[in-house]
Amino acid sequence: MTIKQGMKKPTLNFFKNICAVLSVQHIIIVLVTLLLSSCYTSKGVNYLQSSDQEMTIRLRPTEYGVQPNDVLSVKVQSRDPDQVAYFNNSTVENRNLQANPASLFLTGYTVDKEGSIDLAIVGKVQVQDMTIEEIRDFVQAEIDKFLLNAVVSVKLTSFKVSVLGDVKTPGTTYIYNTQATIFEALSAAGDLNISGKRKNVKLIRQKGDKSIVVDLDLTSPEIIRSPYYFLHPNDVLYVETSKENLFQKNLGVFSLVLSAISTTILVLSFNSN
Repeated sequence: MTIKQGMKKPTLNFFKNICAVLSVQHIIIVLVTLLLSSCYTSKGVNYLQSSDQEMTIRLRPTEYGVQPNDVLSVKVQSRDPDQVAYFNNSTVENRNLQANPASLFLTGYTVDKEGSIDLAIVGKVQVQDMTIEEIRDFVQAEIDKFLLNAVVSVKLTSFKVSVLGDVKTPGTTYIYNTQATIFEALSAAGDLNISGKRKNVKLIRQKGDKSIVVDLDLTSPEIIRSPYYFLHPNDVLYVETSKENLFQKNLGVFSLVLSAISTTILVLSFNSN
């Protein structure tokens, strides 16, 4: 097909039409707008925001009641090791045993589906919904029937929480303490990424055969008063990614496309002149 002289190619006409509508200045304005809209403000990322210089907030710690599948460490101590040998798991007493979640699970006392643990000599002990302190006092009273001057210690060795979503190191964390707060769990996960949604962190808590899902606002000081501020074993925290971050991830693609268009317009404008 022969193109008559004076007739312009359709492709060239198309890009020249774009040049008539767009300019490099327009594209620069669009790029600057995209960059500014992708910036994060301190209001969206700071925790416990308040205009007060000093605050006093009363905590509301809740005592955890032991549930089925929890693992307890129960030790009986005495000046005479032979006296307590029958009550203690010999594997637990092995000093060469490395303390890790796997060994604690294997050597501890798992609460069965009826809510009981089976202790040597003492027998079945119903512990469901009892606090660690209540279990210790009960076992101490039972041990006192057999031994004099023995001391019982009880610990929850299966205290773990999972942190998922937009955090630096998502995963499961074991808490070697009697209690832990939501901020301690997030700290163990390396803190939220800058793009994590702090106003809507989801907490999933197992309650019997049901799951409770709660939305928590970490930017408000009121989170400390929440009954969910102190975590329970097997809690799951999920951090959503903010919409601003989704836009920011695509910003590079937008910038690349606009840069290509601006370059094309410059070349065509130069050729047309």
